[in-house]
Amino acid sequence: MGIIIHSLESVSFKDLYAAFSSAFKDYDFSLNADELRRMLDRRGYNPQLSFGAFFEGRLISFVFNGTGMYNNILTAYDTGTGTVPSFRGLHLTQKIFTFSLELIYQQGVRQYVLEVLQHNHKAIKIYRKLGFETQRNFNYYSAKLSDIVPVLQVNHTACRILPSDLKNCLNQTAWFDFHPSWQNDRASLERGIDNLDILGAYEREELVGFVIFEPASGDISSLAVAKDYRCKGIGKSLLKSAVSHFQSDVLKFTNVDCDCESVTGFLSSLGLTPKGQQFEMVRKI
Repeated sequence: MGIIIHSLESVSFKDLYAAFSSAFKDYDFSLNADELRRMLDRRGYNPQLSFGAFFEGRLISFVFNGTGMYNNILTAYDTGTGTVPSFRGLHLTQKIFTFSLELIYQQGVRQYVLEVLQHNHKAIKIYRKLGFETQRNFNYYSAKLSDIVPVLQVNHTACRILPSDLKNCLNQTAWFDFHPSWQNDRASLERGIDNLDILGAYEREELVGFVIFEPASGDISSLAVAKDYRCKGIGKSLLKSAVSHFQSDVLKFTNVDCDCESVTGFLSSLGLTPKGQQFEMVRKI
């Protein structure tokens, strides 16, 4: 029996994780089973519209797709793509993607979004051949807490840092200086709420800033301050409070728009420099 391609609807999480672990075992990247499950849940994994290549019943290559609204368009998002080492070189990713296009179109999906490391020239070449175009450039940052905590000391700020509400924070759309990427968009944060903490900065009972973060990973999913209250130490105060809740010893910012000088400048003021860059790529369907 040869290689066949079909949806992942009937594939167990155990088999998904086995394929994922094998596909990434020689990469500088790993997730345990709980971390993979959290990632899939938060990014809107849709097994009916995710697809894989199978050989003798074993999942050997996969495209995990999330689905949802993004920029007001029903979108498929590449949550994870990989091929186990012994089956690489067979162009399985391209075959899976081509197989899936008509099926996801039939379900109303009108664009496909993914992110790819800018140094992964091989993958970028493949995606461009498949019709993807670069939409935005993203930076990602990480720093050890031992390096960042001393920088977060604030001389004085009148605000109080208290637990806050996701809906109230995300309704402050005027505070955002760029549209969040898929994994930090409103729908993703709502899906991942059980694993997130939210702190608000209050001045005279008024919400003037907030931070949304994942304590387990140290990921800062969203950080915003009202424009009239910037440059007063509120952003630092929020981060200082957030890291005190971390179970991780690393602080991370993912998918920061390179063109957003207010955010990149703030991170630079903390001594953070990009650890790498990604392209956000889009293909209309």
